[in-house]
Parts: sequence; structure tokens; C-alpha cells
Amino acid sequence: MKNVWFGFPLFSKLPVEVVKNRKKFYTASIVVILIGFLFMGINYARYHEPLNLGVDFSGGVVFTVTLPENKDASELTRIALEAGIHDPIVRKSGANEYELRAKIDEAALPTVRESLQASASVTDENFVGPSVAGSLIKNAVLSLTVALLALLVYISVRFRFKYGLAAVLALLHDVLVTISIFAIFFIPINSPFVAVLLILVGYSLQDSIVVLDRVRENRKLNSKASTAEVVESAIHSVFRRSLNTSITTLIAALCLMIFAYRFLPDFTTGLTVGLITGTYSSIFIAASLLVDWGE
Repeated sequence: MKNVWFGFPLFSKLPVEVVKNRKKFYTASIVVILIGFLFMGINYARYHEPLNLGVDFSGGVVFTVTLPENKDASELTRIALEAGIHDPIVRKSGANEYELRAKIDEAALPTVRESLQASASVTDENFVGPSVAGSLIKNAVLSLTVALLALLVYISVRFRFKYGLAAVLALLHDVLVTISIFAIFFIPINSPFVAVLLILVGYSLQDSIVVLDRVRENRKLNSKASTAEVVESAIHSVFRRSLNTSITTLIAALCLMIFAYRFLPDFTTGLTVGLITGTYSSIFIAASLLVDWGE
């Protein structure tokens, strides 16, 4: 029996007309993003911040702590909570060494330090002030903006400006959806999250370029066909390839999320969500925009 994997049928082709239903896909994305903005408002009302910015972006302290051999990360989390730290982030950095991130004021440092030293050994301490945190936010936004603009210029030269704009809007969609998911579940955001966004921009762009390049090839082969027909044909012809590539990458990301979420929640969640949204946007968003704009 063809197109069967472990007893389950596989799609040999996309079972839906993308171009015909493109407004439904646009609407689904807009709804997720709007829900994300709604939760940003709710988070601001409850926690006085729209996103759960970690130490890197909001300021705080990073402790390097060594625990006895009979204690683990859960024990350090308990100690941190008893020391008055809210929402501590614990990451293992060595055999018995852990990194503890906490959003606290500089005035509270001595009290927290003494509480930790009563049960563990604090070997290093780095405080991130508000000015440093603000600089990191500025640089993060700048790096993402420059990346998107550079990609727009490259694709416009390599293809056409409309192709570049469609690809960049699809990338912006991926970034907004990922941030929306973090807002909805109030997942901590630290500097690794910026690295995830830049990785996803490159990964999603790869899928989008495959689709857009096939659109260009199909147009050369059939110059009399309508834009909708050319785009639909291109999407269906690359669907299986895009799906297989995304599944193999997603398996690795899911394994990372399952086994490393405790230590890298922002990185693992962002990577997994981004891979899914990147695949979705390259198939259902990017090329469809060309139909609305006129190829």
C-alpha cells in the first residue's frame, strides 16, 4: 500500500486548495497574533509587563551555584523560592554546578545571597542593571530588523521585489506568532530567544524561497496560466519536500524541548513553535500573497 507509514496514511499531495482558501489561512494567523496581543495586555495588567522578560532584558542577577552531590536542580529551585525569589530559572552548567537567574532589585541582593549560601555555595554572581538590559533589547530589535531588511534586498535582487516582500512578511508572521505564543503562556524570554528568532528567520526563508523559486519556474513553463494557477501548482509540487524537511527538523526540536525545556525554556519552545509556524507560512502565506498583489 502506497503512502503509508506505520499503518497511517501519508499525504502524497496537499489535500486542500491553498490559493482558493488563502483568506482563511490569513485569518487564522491574524487571530493567533491578536490573541497574543490580548494576552500582552492581560499580562501587563497582572504583572506590569506584556512579556515575561527574563534577567537579560529586565535586569536582575545571575548566580553560579555549586550544590552537594545529593542535591539537584529541583532542590535549588526550592531553596531559591524560600529565599524570596519569584519564578527562578535554574540551568545546569556542570557536574554539580548550576546557573540561577532571578529578577530582583540590587537592594535585595545581600538577603538573597545569604539565604542561598546557607544551603549551597555561591561561586559567582553577575548583576544586570536596567541600562544594560535596555541596551540588550535595543540590540536585539536592531539585529532582527537589519536581518529582515537585508533579506528583503537580497531576494528583491535575486527574484523580484514582490517576492522579497512576500518572503519578509512571512518571516514577520513567524516572529509575531512565536512572540504571541510566549505572551499567551507567559514563557520567560532571555537572550537565547533572540538567537532562536534569527535561526528561524533563516530556516523559514529557505522554505519560502523553495516555493517562490518554483513559482518563477512554473511561470516560465506556462506563461499563459493565471497567477493563481501558477502559485497553486508551485505549492503542491513542493509540499511533500517541505513537509519531510520540516518533520525531520521538528523531531530534533521536540527532543530538545522534552529533555532540555527545564534549562532552556525560551530556546526550546521558540525553536519548536518557530519551526511549525515557518513551515505553515512558507506553504500557506508567502506564495499566496503574490496572488493578491498580482505576480
